[in-house]
Amino acid sequence: MKQVLALLFGLLAVTTAAQATNVNRITNDTFGNTTTGSYIYSQGGGIFRFPKRRLLLLLLTVSIAFPVLAQQDISLNGEWQMTIGGKNYTVNVPHTFNIMEGLEDYAGEAIYRRTLPITTDMKGRTIRLHFEAVHHDAVVYVNGKKVGDHLGKGYTPFSFDITPYLVYPQASDLKLQISNQIEVHCSNAYTDKALPYKRSFDWSNDGGIYRSVRLHVSGKQTLRYVHTTPSTDGIVRFDIRLWNEKDNRLSGRLIVKNRQTGRTEYDASVSLKKRKNEPQFSTTITIDDPQPWHFDQPNLYDFTFQVFDDVKQQNDQTTKHINDKKSDHFGFRDFHIEGRSFVFNGERVRLPGIENMPGSNPAYGMAEPRDFFEKTVSTMKDLNTCITRFHYVPDRQMVDMMDEMGILCQLELSWWQQPSKRLSPELHKVAREALEEMIEAYYNHPCIYGWGISNEVGGNHEEVKQLAEVVRHFDSTRIVDVLSSNTNKTLTNDPSLVLDLPTWNEYTGTWHGNNREELPARLQRISEAIGERPLFITENGLCEPAYTGGDATRIDDMLYHIKEWQKQDFVSGYIYFCVQDYRTQMGEEGLGRWRIRRHGVCHTDLTPKASYHVLRQLMSPIDIVEVKPANAKKNEGSLAGQYNVDATDRDVHIVLQVKNSIPSYTLRGYTLLYADSSGRQQTIALPDMLPGERYPLVLRNVNPQYSFEVVRPNGFSVIKY
Repeated sequence: MKQVLALLFGLLAVTTAAQATNVNRITNDTFGNTTTGSYIYSQGGGIFRFPKRRLLLLLLTVSIAFPVLAQQDISLNGEWQMTIGGKNYTVNVPHTFNIMEGLEDYAGEAIYRRTLPITTDMKGRTIRLHFEAVHHDAVVYVNGKKVGDHLGKGYTPFSFDITPYLVYPQASDLKLQISNQIEVHCSNAYTDKALPYKRSFDWSNDGGIYRSVRLHVSGKQTLRYVHTTPSTDGIVRFDIRLWNEKDNRLSGRLIVKNRQTGRTEYDASVSLKKRKNEPQFSTTITIDDPQPWHFDQPNLYDFTFQVFDDVKQQNDQTTKHINDKKSDHFGFRDFHIEGRSFVFNGERVRLPGIENMPGSNPAYGMAEPRDFFEKTVSTMKDLNTCITRFHYVPDRQMVDMMDEMGILCQLELSWWQQPSKRLSPELHKVAREALEEMIEAYYNHPCIYGWGISNEVGGNHEEVKQLAEVVRHFDSTRIVDVLSSNTNKTLTNDPSLVLDLPTWNEYTGTWHGNNREELPARLQRISEAIGERPLFITENGLCEPAYTGGDATRIDDMLYHIKEWQKQDFVSGYIYFCVQDYRTQMGEEGLGRWRIRRHGVCHTDLTPKASYHVLRQLMSPIDIVEVKPANAKKNEGSLAGQYNVDATDRDVHIVLQVKNSIPSYTLRGYTLLYADSSGRQQTIALPDMLPGERYPLVLRNVNPQYSFEVVRPNGFSVIKY
């Protein structure tokens, strides 16, 4: 029967949907007779009915069976029951109770419950329960028995094998309805046993199951991760780890496709071995002519790794069962420090960016939907963001979008300001586990350039050295740093100098003294202290109402600071703070879910302020330095030197200048768009444009407004005129 089942699955792979006379969504695999004289096979959620005569004909013409897929993911998002303080609610996961009326400031325990969609065909398989995140403590029970906990780490994914805790009907009672129940006891209570610590963090304390949950169903050999380490010459190392590390042999299939072209770059069976007690299997492949990942051209490669069980031979038929599979993506890129510069794909660059604070929209809190993630990342790209950071680990969907739209980013351990110096043994363990979980879950993302260990923590040199070794053990390919706010005071004794990248959260004239004119001297002292290394400005902005004056003051402060950083060659880039006014339990204004710090160039719903448009132009890699009629002569005798314009002559001469401060990088594959006088869209492919160079061109038969736009290779606008 197994051979027939596998054979039919192979037939399904080459049979069009039109050949299937009935398709319904189900979750189990079945095979059998029906009263209509046809066979039914259901797999992976589809049910297919074939006439017996056609099936028999197909059986006679095929001799090799295709893989049978045993793996599937079942979403547990949707309706759950929640209890807080003895009161019951019906909620939809992903969910945070801190945007619910009356619970906005609640910090304590909540219990989530639901029935698990376990079916009889899952018996004998491995069932894992996966959470993308629960803030910040989670204790999980299945059928009244504790299956595991995840404590003090509210931003990283975790999972449990719940196979031993599930119940199925006996063979004699298959019609019996058996319910498998899950309970998740979670807490967002302020505590000294979690990071962030107590109430020392400047963002929201949203509790609950605020990210996606799913069941993962697989065979015996279950994949824990498949990590990719690509090099720009096209060599890719795959490291594969099973949950059961006792297995020292692995049979599978690896498929790699170029997402841009759809071309299959690699497709082969693999048979891997590892030594006893080694955690992972490894294999290496080569991709010819790899297309690099860049924030302007974020080329991605998709891969799938399938795990087979033992190959079974019988009657000249080969059957392979797929125990499990993982699909993800990677990109070819190099980002490192060389001298006083960032080097990105072989080019010295100076990069501008802005930080986003997830959970800031009061309509969603930390349980943001996918469309709002997309709106956020698109907003950042529209601002000409090349690089960013997060105070804590964001939702995987947001990082996926940064891979796809092209924004370099750093993920950080949520250790902000407190405790200073050393962590307690208990908190050190929390920090170590959170770093390991962060790296394991997000290792493949090409957008991630670095891992951050702490933010604005004083005197923690020895602690961060130890934690940096943890990071480097799991990932030796990326920058490891800490974010410092007193770099101008601590100088050679600053914690950021003991790791890869000197940093400064620079608030001269606001949080760091009232006189912003001290900034040039402070930059000079830092330059001398760090030697032949770059400085990265990792935070700066203006917070209302702590500093009054409204958005006009924000613009004035922004212009001053950015212009000063641009003058200093050793400043490798900056990250402005921040995209939007953000929800925080430390907020100076607003109540409940509306409690915010007014720190953004957008409102909480991402509606732009005036400062948004100023920052967008500052971060644009292009200045428009000249626009004039192409064939007209200046009237030198006129008061303002106007042109003598022939209204029938529609050509316009423009000059684009590529910036060579911050930002500074080569522009490749850019286009200029404009509407001609008839309203038809015209496209001009621009040449590769180097920092500091000017590029004149003529727009023929342009529209009466002389309006045009420069666009990146991936379609995002750079600057409009």
